[in-house]
Amino acid sequence: MTTSPYQDKPSPWSSHSRILSYLQALPEKSKVFDVGTASGMLARRGNSSLRYFGVETNEDWATSASPFYEKLWKCSFDEMQNEDLKGYDAIVLGDVLEHMPNPEIALKRLVELQSSGSLFIISVPNVANIWVRLHLLTGNFDYAERGILDRTHLRFFTRKSLIHLVENCGLDIDSINVTPIPLELISNFFNTSVGKFTHAIFASITSLFPTLLGYQFIVKAKKI
Repeated sequence: MTTSPYQDKPSPWSSHSRILSYLQALPEKSKVFDVGTASGMLARRGNSSLRYFGVETNEDWATSASPFYEKLWKCSFDEMQNEDLKGYDAIVLGDVLEHMPNPEIALKRLVELQSSGSLFIISVPNVANIWVRLHLLTGNFDYAERGILDRTHLRFFTRKSLIHLVENCGLDIDSINVTPIPLELISNFFNTSVGKFTHAIFASITSLFPTLLGYQFIVKAKKI
């Protein structure tokens, strides 16, 4: 995980807002496991009737997030015991798999430890975004502090490779959504009324060309 400051993505088209909307439909007292809590956005902004558990390897983020979780493990996912990974109604892997050297092994492990029908919500950056494609055409593949080419990313996904991973791990996909570039984090203009309108238009265009303009893909799936 990166140690750079973590930012919430408040726009209604962001992965954060989408994930929170999926969890909103869960029954009261459902157990949610948040893999990579960061600063605790999921439990801090989410449905307060749910029970939140999580794991975070970044010490500072874990300290900030822990008050919002029923239990939070301050360690890497690989260090967790199987007993602590069992029995959840929903598993959230929000921008986590790309940081893992072996995401297939991690996801399969989680799937095998849950009951049939358990909900999985997964988001990953889209490495086939037009910004990355244009840079490749000019011979550039430069890492950055955050974003699609975050320097801590170990794996890269397209829509096709994400679907392949999810299905091979024993999950049945309910839906795949795409998010636009988080313009509200680029300029304060997009937090104004005109900026939000502009952002809404761009989000609509992104949904028409998901593999080209998409910033992230969000999969909602269930264990078969």
